[in-house]
Amino acid sequence: MHPRLATLALASRLATPAFAVDGIQTFTGGAHFYKRVVTNTNVLLGGSEKFELLPGAETVIFVPPQTVALVNVGFSAETRCTAPDATQNWCEMAITVNGAEASPMASTYGGDTFAVDSTDSGNATQGNWRAHAFTRHTCVRNATNTPLAVTVAVNWKVTNFGGNLPSFWVDDSALVVEMARGCSVTDKPAPDGARLGGASAQQ
Repeated sequence: MHPRLATLALASRLATPAFAVDGIQTFTGGAHFYKRVVTNTNVLLGGSEKFELLPGAETVIFVPPQTVALVNVGFSAETRCTAPDATQNWCEMAITVNGAEASPMASTYGGDTFAVDSTDSGNATQGNWRAHAFTRHTCVRNATNTPLAVTVAVNWKVTNFGGNLPSFWVDDSALVVEMARGCSVTDKPAPDGARLGGASAQQ
């Protein structure tokens, strides 16, 4: 795929994990203590070449004082990505936490992009809607003595490599945000039986 056309800003209060471009990361946390679900049954149509907020797919969570949390975000929806020509275009999404893309950071680092759906070189039809889902993860540290507001959002865009811009159709979506106590991240697979606070770098 082609290099990312837009870069998402990093948030100053977000604990940025170590990362390996086009590599493996392992996140480890404790028990989940929080969950929020936002659903949307409205049909959405998009066609922006730059990342924009997906309507109805944003929420604010609060990390407790003096807490390091593993934030796990999942998103699912019916999608359709169509264009009336044979150009190889696709429709993309990214999940951000306080403006920084959560891992895997396919839209910020490396030469890849994250295609949720594709025009299939013009073969995708108006009846080509189907379910798609993905998850993203990050560590957030709140070193203050008050709850830290953290915005979680889904962003969407389309590619433009000639021909007609794709039409990005989204319906019946669900955004799921969970927090677990503690967060450890390494840039390699964790050994079996790995425990939080082990050899990996805690954020």
